[in-house]
Amino acid sequence: MKEKLVSVIVPVYNVEKDLMRCVNSILNQTYPHLEILLIDDGSTDSSGEMIDQLTDTRVKKIHQLNSGQAGARNTGLNLATGDYIVMVDSDDWIQENLVEVCLKTAEESHADLVLFTSYNVNQEGKKQYVPRNSGYLLTDAGSVPWNKFYDSQLLRDIRFPLGTWYEDLGMIPAVVLRAKNPVKLDEALYFYQTDRMDSQSNLKQDLKFLEVIPMLQHVEAEMKRLKIYNGNEQELEWLYMEHLVYRTVLRKIIDLKSIKLRKEALREVKQVLEERFPRWRKNGYSSGHGLTAKLKKISVRLYLAGFVRLGDWVWKVPFEKRRQKTGF
Repeated sequence: MKEKLVSVIVPVYNVEKDLMRCVNSILNQTYPHLEILLIDDGSTDSSGEMIDQLTDTRVKKIHQLNSGQAGARNTGLNLATGDYIVMVDSDDWIQENLVEVCLKTAEESHADLVLFTSYNVNQEGKKQYVPRNSGYLLTDAGSVPWNKFYDSQLLRDIRFPLGTWYEDLGMIPAVVLRAKNPVKLDEALYFYQTDRMDSQSNLKQDLKFLEVIPMLQHVEAEMKRLKIYNGNEQELEWLYMEHLVYRTVLRKIIDLKSIKLRKEALREVKQVLEERFPRWRKNGYSSGHGLTAKLKKISVRLYLAGFVRLGDWVWKVPFEKRRQKTGF
Protein backbone atom coordinates (compact mmCIF):
# COMPACT_ATOMS: atom_id res chain seq x y z
CA MET A 1 0.00 0.00 0.00
CA LYS A 2 1.26 3.45 -0.90
CA GLU A 3 2.50 5.47 2.06
CA LYS A 4 0.31 8.40 2.96
CA LEU A 5 1.91 11.81 2.48
CA VAL A 6 1.44 14.29 5.33
CA SER A 7 1.85 18.00 4.62
CA VAL A 8 3.10 20.13 7.52
CA ILE A 9 2.39 23.85 7.09
CA VAL A 10 4.51 26.33 9.06
CA PRO A 11 4.01 30.12 8.68
CA VAL A 12 7.29 31.90 9.51
CA TYR A 13 7.68 35.53 10.49
CA ASN A 14 10.58 36.94 12.55
CA VAL A 15 11.08 33.90 14.76
CA GLU A 16 14.85 33.41 14.45
CA LYS A 17 15.11 32.56 18.15
CA ASP A 18 12.60 29.70 18.08
CA LEU A 19 12.52 28.61 14.44
CA MET A 20 14.96 25.71 14.51
CA ARG A 21 13.40 24.20 17.62
CA CYS A 22 10.14 24.06 15.65
CA VAL A 23 11.69 22.82 12.40
CA ASN A 24 13.79 20.14 14.11
CA SER A 25 10.74 18.78 15.91
CA ILE A 26 9.16 18.25 12.48
CA LEU A 27 12.26 16.87 10.75
CA ASN A 28 12.69 14.36 13.59
CA GLN A 29 9.21 12.89 13.33
CA THR A 30 9.04 9.11 13.68
CA TYR A 31 6.86 9.05 10.55
CA PRO A 32 9.16 10.27 7.78
CA HIS A 33 6.93 10.61 4.70
CA LEU A 34 6.39 14.34 5.02
CA GLU A 35 6.06 17.44 2.89
CA ILE A 36 7.22 20.36 5.03
CA LEU A 37 6.04 23.75 3.76
CA LEU A 38 7.94 26.62 5.39
CA ILE A 39 6.35 29.90 4.34
CA ASP A 40 8.57 32.90 5.06
CA ASP A 41 6.02 35.70 5.27
CA GLY A 42 8.36 38.61 4.60
CA SER A 43 10.57 38.17 7.67
CA THR A 44 12.90 41.06 8.43
CA ASP A 45 15.22 39.05 10.70
CA SER A 46 17.31 36.01 9.73
CA SER A 47 14.37 33.57 9.58
CA GLY A 48 14.32 33.52 5.77
CA GLU A 49 18.05 32.82 5.56
CA MET A 50 17.73 30.04 8.13
CA ILE A 51 15.09 28.36 5.99
CA ASP A 52 17.29 28.59 2.90
CA GLN A 53 20.12 26.77 4.70
CA LEU A 54 18.01 23.64 5.26
CA THR A 55 19.04 20.71 3.07
CA ASP A 56 16.36 18.12 3.84
CA THR A 57 14.65 17.32 0.55
CA ARG A 58 11.25 17.12 2.27
CA VAL A 59 11.37 20.86 2.93
CA LYS A 60 9.71 23.27 0.52
CA LYS A 61 10.90 26.85 1.00
CA ILE A 62 8.48 29.60 0.10
CA HIS A 63 9.25 33.31 0.43
CA GLN A 64 6.47 35.84 0.01
CA LEU A 65 5.62 39.44 0.80
CA ASN A 66 4.14 39.88 4.24
CA SER A 67 0.45 39.00 4.24
CA GLY A 68 -0.03 37.93 7.84
CA GLN A 69 -0.33 34.51 9.39
CA ALA A 70 -3.59 33.84 7.57
CA GLY A 71 -2.01 34.62 4.21
CA ALA A 72 0.98 32.39 4.96
CA ARG A 73 -1.23 29.49 6.00
CA ASN A 74 -3.38 29.96 2.90
CA THR A 75 -0.25 29.75 0.73
CA GLY A 76 0.60 26.49 2.45
CA LEU A 77 -2.89 25.14 1.89
CA ASN A 78 -2.77 26.11 -1.80
CA LEU A 79 0.55 24.28 -2.27
CA ALA A 80 0.00 21.23 -0.04
CA THR A 81 -0.25 17.90 -1.86
CA GLY A 82 -0.51 15.57 1.15
CA ASP A 83 -3.30 13.17 2.02
CA TYR A 84 -3.35 14.75 5.46
CA ILE A 85 -2.42 18.19 6.77
CA VAL A 86 -0.94 19.46 10.05
CA MET A 87 -0.35 23.11 10.92
CA VAL A 88 2.40 24.17 13.31
CA ASP A 89 3.17 27.71 14.48
CA SER A 90 6.86 28.52 14.12
CA ASP A 91 7.40 29.52 17.76
CA ASP A 92 5.91 26.21 18.96
CA TRP A 93 7.06 22.62 18.59
CA ILE A 94 5.60 19.11 18.46
CA GLN A 95 6.12 15.68 19.97
CA GLU A 96 8.30 13.47 17.77
CA ASN A 97 5.45 10.97 17.30
CA LEU A 98 2.65 13.43 16.52
CA VAL A 99 2.29 12.47 12.87
CA GLU A 100 2.66 8.74 13.55
CA VAL A 101 0.03 8.72 16.29
CA CYS A 102 -2.47 10.85 14.37
CA LEU A 103 -2.01 9.00 11.09
CA LYS A 104 -2.48 5.62 12.75
CA THR A 105 -5.61 6.91 14.50
CA ALA A 106 -7.02 8.37 11.29
CA GLU A 107 -6.37 5.26 9.23
CA GLU A 108 -7.62 2.75 11.81
CA SER A 109 -10.76 4.67 12.74
CA HIS A 110 -11.41 6.19 9.28
CA ALA A 111 -11.36 9.63 10.91
CA ASP A 112 -11.29 12.72 8.73
CA LEU A 113 -10.23 14.86 11.69
CA VAL A 114 -8.07 13.89 14.66
CA LEU A 115 -8.16 16.26 17.62
CA PHE A 116 -5.32 16.09 20.13
CA THR A 117 -4.33 18.27 23.03
CA SER A 118 -1.28 20.26 24.07
CA TYR A 119 0.95 21.64 26.78
CA ASN A 120 1.09 25.36 27.47
CA VAL A 121 4.73 26.31 28.02
CA ASN A 122 5.86 29.64 29.48
CA GLN A 123 9.24 31.37 29.23
CA GLU A 124 10.43 29.64 32.38
CA GLY A 125 9.83 26.27 30.76
CA LYS A 126 6.89 25.35 33.00
CA LYS A 127 4.35 23.06 31.34
CA GLN A 128 0.60 23.01 31.80
CA TYR A 129 -1.50 20.18 30.36
CA VAL A 130 -4.57 21.44 28.52
CA PRO A 131 -7.55 19.12 28.97
CA ARG A 132 -10.15 19.13 26.21
CA ASN A 133 -13.13 17.39 27.72
CA SER A 134 -15.92 19.94 28.05
CA GLY A 135 -18.27 17.77 26.01
CA TYR A 136 -19.12 20.59 23.60
CA LEU A 137 -17.81 19.85 20.13
CA LEU A 138 -16.71 23.32 19.01
CA THR A 139 -15.57 24.73 22.32
CA ASP A 140 -13.81 21.49 23.19
CA ALA A 141 -12.08 21.27 19.81
CA GLY A 142 -10.82 24.83 20.07
CA SER A 143 -10.69 27.39 17.26
CA VAL A 144 -6.92 27.08 16.77
CA PRO A 145 -5.66 25.22 13.68
CA TRP A 146 -2.63 23.54 15.30
CA ASN A 147 -4.23 20.93 17.58
CA LYS A 148 -5.74 19.05 14.68
CA PHE A 149 -4.77 16.48 12.03
CA TYR A 150 -6.88 17.01 8.93
CA ASP A 151 -7.88 14.87 6.01
CA SER A 152 -6.88 17.24 3.20
CA GLN A 153 -10.39 17.06 1.70
CA LEU A 154 -11.76 18.90 4.73
CA LEU A 155 -9.75 21.96 3.67
CA ARG A 156 -10.19 21.72 -0.08
CA ASP A 157 -12.33 24.84 -0.56
CA ILE A 158 -12.02 26.85 2.63
CA ARG A 159 -9.35 29.39 3.58
CA PHE A 160 -8.49 31.75 6.42
CA PRO A 161 -10.01 35.25 6.15
CA LEU A 162 -7.36 37.91 5.52
CA GLY A 163 -6.62 41.25 7.13
CA THR A 164 -8.09 40.62 10.56
CA TRP A 165 -7.30 39.30 14.00
CA TYR A 166 -8.71 35.95 15.16
CA GLU A 167 -8.75 34.59 11.62
CA ASP A 168 -8.60 31.07 13.09
CA LEU A 169 -12.00 31.62 14.68
CA GLY A 170 -13.41 32.67 11.33
CA MET A 171 -12.54 29.34 9.73
CA ILE A 172 -11.64 26.44 12.01
CA PRO A 173 -15.06 25.89 13.67
CA ALA A 174 -16.61 25.40 10.23
CA VAL A 175 -13.95 22.80 9.42
CA VAL A 176 -14.65 20.97 12.68
CA LEU A 177 -18.39 20.86 12.01
CA ARG A 178 -17.73 19.71 8.47
CA ALA A 179 -15.91 16.59 9.67
CA LYS A 180 -17.98 13.43 9.31
CA ASN A 181 -15.96 11.33 11.75
CA PRO A 182 -13.84 13.38 14.18
CA VAL A 183 -11.82 11.46 16.77
CA LYS A 184 -10.40 13.00 19.93
CA LEU A 185 -7.17 11.98 21.65
CA ASP A 186 -6.28 12.91 25.23
CA GLU A 187 -2.57 12.78 24.43
CA ALA A 188 -0.68 16.11 24.45
CA LEU A 189 1.26 16.15 21.18
CA TYR A 190 1.89 19.88 20.83
CA PHE A 191 3.85 22.44 22.84
CA TYR A 192 2.29 25.91 22.73
CA GLN A 193 4.44 28.86 23.85
CA THR A 194 2.08 31.05 25.82
CA ASP A 195 3.97 34.25 26.54
CA ARG A 196 5.70 35.59 23.45
CA MET A 197 5.20 39.31 23.96
CA ASP A 198 4.54 39.92 20.26
CA SER A 199 1.95 37.16 20.10
CA GLN A 200 -1.47 38.31 18.93
CA SER A 201 -3.04 36.75 22.02
CA ASN A 202 -0.79 38.81 24.31
CA LEU A 203 -1.05 42.20 22.63
CA LYS A 204 -3.36 44.82 24.13
CA GLN A 205 -4.31 47.35 21.46
CA ASP A 206 -7.33 49.31 22.66
CA LEU A 207 -10.42 47.42 21.46
CA LYS A 208 -8.76 45.44 18.67
CA PHE A 209 -9.83 42.21 20.34
CA LEU A 210 -13.45 43.01 19.41
CA GLU A 211 -12.61 41.74 15.93
CA VAL A 212 -13.78 38.47 17.42
CA ILE A 213 -17.28 39.70 16.50
CA PRO A 214 -16.87 39.80 12.68
CA MET A 215 -15.00 36.48 12.85
CA LEU A 216 -17.93 34.82 14.63
CA GLN A 217 -20.18 36.28 11.94
CA HIS A 218 -17.80 34.98 9.28
CA VAL A 219 -17.83 31.43 10.61
CA GLU A 220 -21.62 31.54 10.67
CA ALA A 221 -21.60 32.55 7.00
CA GLU A 222 -19.15 29.73 6.22
CA MET A 223 -21.39 27.22 7.99
CA LYS A 224 -24.27 28.31 5.80
CA ARG A 225 -22.15 28.24 2.64
CA LEU A 226 -20.98 24.70 3.43
CA LYS A 227 -24.57 23.67 4.31
CA ILE A 228 -23.66 22.65 7.85
CA TYR A 229 -25.58 25.37 9.70
CA ASN A 230 -28.89 23.58 10.17
CA GLY A 231 -28.67 21.31 13.18
CA ASN A 232 -25.64 23.13 14.56
CA GLU A 233 -27.34 26.29 15.80
CA GLN A 234 -26.62 25.47 19.44
CA GLU A 235 -22.96 24.81 18.66
CA LEU A 236 -22.76 28.28 17.13
CA GLU A 237 -24.46 29.90 20.12
CA TRP A 238 -22.04 28.22 22.50
CA LEU A 239 -19.15 29.35 20.30
CA TYR A 240 -20.39 32.93 20.73
CA MET A 241 -20.68 32.36 24.48
CA GLU A 242 -17.15 31.03 24.82
CA HIS A 243 -15.34 33.52 22.59
CA LEU A 244 -17.42 36.70 22.71
CA VAL A 245 -18.46 36.44 26.35
CA TYR A 246 -16.16 34.34 28.48
CA ARG A 247 -12.83 34.82 26.71
CA THR A 248 -13.36 38.44 25.68
CA VAL A 249 -14.86 39.64 28.94
CA LEU A 250 -12.78 37.58 31.37
CA ARG A 251 -9.43 37.50 29.55
CA LYS A 252 -9.27 40.59 27.33
CA ILE A 253 -11.47 43.35 28.68
CA ILE A 254 -10.19 42.92 32.25
CA ASP A 255 -6.69 43.87 31.05
CA LEU A 256 -7.74 47.28 29.73
CA LYS A 257 -6.50 49.99 32.10
CA SER A 258 -9.18 52.52 31.17
CA ILE A 259 -12.51 51.94 32.92
CA LYS A 260 -14.15 54.01 30.18
CA LEU A 261 -12.79 51.69 27.46
CA ARG A 262 -13.77 48.63 29.45
CA LYS A 263 -17.34 49.82 29.76
CA GLU A 264 -17.44 50.66 26.06
CA ALA A 265 -16.25 47.17 25.15
CA LEU A 266 -18.70 45.55 27.57
CA ARG A 267 -21.60 47.50 26.05
CA GLU A 268 -20.67 46.29 22.57
CA VAL A 269 -20.39 42.68 23.71
CA LYS A 270 -23.76 42.88 25.45
CA GLN A 271 -25.42 44.52 22.44
CA VAL A 272 -24.25 41.81 20.05
CA LEU A 273 -25.26 39.08 22.47
CA GLU A 274 -28.73 40.52 23.14
CA GLU A 275 -29.42 41.02 19.43
CA ARG A 276 -28.15 37.63 18.28
CA PHE A 277 -29.15 35.42 21.24
CA PRO A 278 -31.69 37.27 23.41
CA ARG A 279 -32.21 34.20 25.63
CA TRP A 280 -28.49 33.66 26.22
CA ARG A 281 -28.87 33.72 30.01
CA LYS A 282 -30.90 30.51 29.85
CA ASN A 283 -29.01 28.58 27.18
CA GLY A 284 -27.26 26.27 29.65
CA TYR A 285 -23.71 27.08 28.56
CA SER A 286 -21.01 26.80 31.21
CA SER A 287 -17.30 27.55 30.84
CA GLY A 288 -15.04 25.52 33.10
CA HIS A 289 -15.93 23.24 35.99
CA GLY A 290 -16.99 23.45 39.62
CA LEU A 291 -16.26 26.65 41.52
CA THR A 292 -14.43 28.20 38.55
CA ALA A 293 -17.52 27.82 36.36
CA LYS A 294 -19.70 29.45 39.03
CA LEU A 295 -17.30 32.37 39.48
CA LYS A 296 -17.11 32.87 35.72
CA LYS A 297 -20.89 32.97 35.38
CA ILE A 298 -21.32 35.42 38.26
CA SER A 299 -18.51 37.63 36.97
CA VAL A 300 -19.89 37.76 33.43
CA ARG A 301 -23.31 38.79 34.73
CA LEU A 302 -21.74 41.53 36.88
CA TYR A 303 -19.53 42.89 34.10
CA LEU A 304 -22.31 42.93 31.49
CA ALA A 305 -24.62 44.65 33.98
CA GLY A 306 -22.04 47.44 34.30
CA PHE A 307 -20.70 46.54 37.75
CA VAL A 308 -17.06 46.62 36.65
CA ARG A 309 -15.37 47.05 40.03
CA LEU A 310 -17.52 44.42 41.69
CA GLY A 311 -16.74 42.08 38.81
CA ASP A 312 -13.04 42.76 39.37
CA TRP A 313 -13.38 41.80 43.02
CA VAL A 314 -15.07 38.51 42.11
CA TRP A 315 -12.93 37.61 39.10
CA LYS A 316 -9.96 39.80 38.18
CA VAL A 317 -8.26 39.91 41.59
CA PRO A 318 -8.26 36.12 42.19
CA PHE A 319 -7.49 35.52 38.50
CA GLU A 320 -4.38 37.71 38.70
CA LYS A 321 -3.24 35.99 41.88
CA ARG A 322 -3.63 32.59 40.23
CA ARG A 323 -1.78 33.77 37.11
CA GLN A 324 1.13 35.03 39.19
CA LYS A 325 1.25 31.83 41.22
CA THR A 326 1.07 29.35 38.34
CA GLY A 327 2.84 31.35 35.61
CA PHE A 328 -0.14 30.88 33.24
